[in-house]
Amino acid sequence: MNSADVFEQIEKMGQLPSLPQTLLHVQEVASSDKSSAEDLAQCILKDQALTMRVLKVVNSAMYQRRSSEKVRTVRKAVIVMGFETVRKLALGLSVFDMMSKLSRSPWLIHIANHSLVTAAFAQILAEASGSARLEEAFVAALVHDIGKVVLLECSPADMDEVFQDRAGGISALEAERRHFGITHDRAGRRLAARWDLPPQIQNIIGDHHDIDPLSPPRNLDPLLGTIVYANAISRFTGTPENQEMEFKILRKAGRRLGIPSSKLDEVYGQVKSVVADLAECFGVEVGDLEEYHQIINVPGSSNVAPRCMTPDELARRTARQLELYQAIGMGLASGEDPGRLLDNILQGAVRILGFERVVLFRVNRTDQRLEAHLWAGIQADSLAPKLEFPLKRSYGALVNVVLEHRAFHVPDAQSDAYGDLVGKGLLAAADCKGFIATPVFNAAGLVAVIYADGGPDGDDVSAEQASELAGLATQAGLVLAAADPQ
Repeated sequence: MNSADVFEQIEKMGQLPSLPQTLLHVQEVASSDKSSAEDLAQCILKDQALTMRVLKVVNSAMYQRRSSEKVRTVRKAVIVMGFETVRKLALGLSVFDMMSKLSRSPWLIHIANHSLVTAAFAQILAEASGSARLEEAFVAALVHDIGKVVLLECSPADMDEVFQDRAGGISALEAERRHFGITHDRAGRRLAARWDLPPQIQNIIGDHHDIDPLSPPRNLDPLLGTIVYANAISRFTGTPENQEMEFKILRKAGRRLGIPSSKLDEVYGQVKSVVADLAECFGVEVGDLEEYHQIINVPGSSNVAPRCMTPDELARRTARQLELYQAIGMGLASGEDPGRLLDNILQGAVRILGFERVVLFRVNRTDQRLEAHLWAGIQADSLAPKLEFPLKRSYGALVNVVLEHRAFHVPDAQSDAYGDLVGKGLLAAADCKGFIATPVFNAAGLVAVIYADGGPDGDDVSAEQASELAGLATQAGLVLAAADPQ
């Protein structure tokens, strides 16, 4: 199957009454300046299922905190929620209902359930940040994966292959390209345009995979950002091997959406009740929500990678470092490629110590400058060449590691208290909150420098991280000695 086949199917779906006439009438009435609350209420009342769901949602926990009075009529719901909110809510409810009934494939349950869990997280993030309207986030999250339904309608057999590829470790988008010639976000945008859904909803459906949650643009739209992070967080597992990366995403979500750390810690505490509430509104059994259970029932997953590590977590982290040291030692003994061993060390600084960018610079004594040798982490490849400074004191802390034979741990790097110590060039290139630069020694003396930070707008570097990086620098020195005995 190719993209042309998918587009042909979208045209057919656009001609079918997939979106009920009631919804089309709701859109028309809600957009008219002459319409009253009674007009919109009468329109919704023509669809009994939509009526019941609107009343369930307006009386759910999402709105109960705003008003203790129970809403018993659709007219009161329109007054409480507003025309635009009811219009978007009707849209979300209708599309979700269509998603739940359009195909008989068992995969549809997974798609619908993921959409529901994502909607719960979007609701929580929108309320915590205040940067996006709660109802808009809820609706956008509910329909963000409509493109998967398109692909499922095109070929259930090919969708089976997609899920098998995913189970085999291939990314979802790559698997979709392989079997359909198009990804679900692009197919979803096409269908959303065919149905003439609101432009912002079209953009969220089409763009939610274009944003890297660990490296979002500075001008990220708040509503799109809410959906991107809700989608990412809904897939968290809370397992030890994923905790560090998941916590990075959670912290990045807080910074990008403007959510204080204290509220971020409450995100997982709220999701259980919100998902249960939404499941009741949609008539879905909570026990069927497999992704929800992955989030809630994994021991320790209610708080992803907490800031203050417990003794057990600290022990696990130390054990991972020791495993890395042992692997490096065994690699040296067996004559393993030094480049590969160095890469493992830098990857360990990212995955175990929690740095976002790490660069190993070799000291070129002939040309008197630092030369980027290896790097790891997000955007480290673009940062590395910008820090290839001449060995002159005016270039700041990174060069002074070489000149003074000592590490420079610079927290709060933007502070004026440092004067020229940090280096204007380094500050301009790295744009980070803090960094650590530590020397790498072997029998030949100081031969390299390891630089590490938390990335643009990232966290500062703790004293614990600085100390642990020094340990990895020692390992790097042993590897470099083996690579160049002279």
